[in-house]
Amino acid sequence: MFRLSIFFFLLFSAFSITGGLMPLYLKELGLSTEQIGLQLAMGAVISIVGQPFFGFVSDKIQSTKRVLIVIMFAALAVSFFYFSVQSSFLLLILFMTLNLFASSTGPLTENLSITYSQRNNKNYGAIRLWGDVGVGTGSVVFGFLIGVIGLQHLGKMYAIILILTIIVSFFLQDGRKTNAKAITLGSIHQLFKNREYMLFLSICLLIFMTHRMNDSLLTVYISDLGATELQVGVSWMVATFSTVPLFIIVGKLLTQYKELTLIFVAAVLYCVRWFLYSLFNEPIAFILLQAMHGITFPIFIVAAMFFVTRIVPEEIAATGQTIFIAVIVGLGGLIGSGGGGYFMSHFGASATYLLGASITAVGSVLCLLTVLSRRSRQMNY
Repeated sequence: MFRLSIFFFLLFSAFSITGGLMPLYLKELGLSTEQIGLQLAMGAVISIVGQPFFGFVSDKIQSTKRVLIVIMFAALAVSFFYFSVQSSFLLLILFMTLNLFASSTGPLTENLSITYSQRNNKNYGAIRLWGDVGVGTGSVVFGFLIGVIGLQHLGKMYAIILILTIIVSFFLQDGRKTNAKAITLGSIHQLFKNREYMLFLSICLLIFMTHRMNDSLLTVYISDLGATELQVGVSWMVATFSTVPLFIIVGKLLTQYKELTLIFVAAVLYCVRWFLYSLFNEPIAFILLQAMHGITFPIFIVAAMFFVTRIVPEEIAATGQTIFIAVIVGLGGLIGSGGGGYFMSHFGASATYLLGASITAVGSVLCLLTVLSRRSRQMNY
């Protein structure tokens, strides 16, 4: 559990660079808000392909650890080229290539930790929280460093933290069953014929695309409002460190409430969160409101991952989880980053966050209807 927690911490520290701080790097290179949104959106597009593919490979060879190590080495190699070019076209192509590998490490690590927690009766949330602690720590540390030595050294920081992550990965346990049922492409076809799974993907996409919109645009927006690099880092630190209490207790909540009920609660809170974001235009207000991430995200992601694990066959668990992540993070990122960037450029931040609140409200209603429908079927049964 200790080694897995350290791995989560280091890997997600690297995510603070490719996520929260990358828009600042691109802005420093002279890219516009729309160009930054496009690059992040295209990175999300490629993740829609990469995440399910590497999830399938993981299930096929029955080893999450080996796939993780290979794609981290690949991400490290691509990053050297990405951080050495300035052409917007080359940046786009290389970011897509980088994201093909880097974006898949997250869902595979989730699969590794869920498998470990279930097999060893450990608290998944207590492991998963170190990912958010890593993002928060990385945001502050790297935000401080780029304020001192400059954004031009961001690539070196990414390489160092990723090398440390790779080293730790060699000491992880796989946790896969050696006698697990072999999977084929037909297994994936059956997954897409699962109506419950597909409906769940659609609902979560509506809810989480607004989360991805905020991930992509908040850094640029508060920077335009006058926030310093350190304040940008602090905003992500507040968001991530605030998740620690909920990650610790969400496992207990899952023993008392159904996953869909918790997802509905998270969706309603997301709606409230985006409405509040639409009311302010001061960096300090956004820094404080980022604490709501500590409630919405842990409840949503843990409940959703466990629900996916419950409704898909064990032999394709990694595939089911990576497809889920590809849809809500990848496709959600495409819509949220691309559409959100366009909408913010033309209508402003306040209108964009009001739109986010409206979309999340629709997802909340659909989630509630699903909860009521499942309860009705159980009562009739």
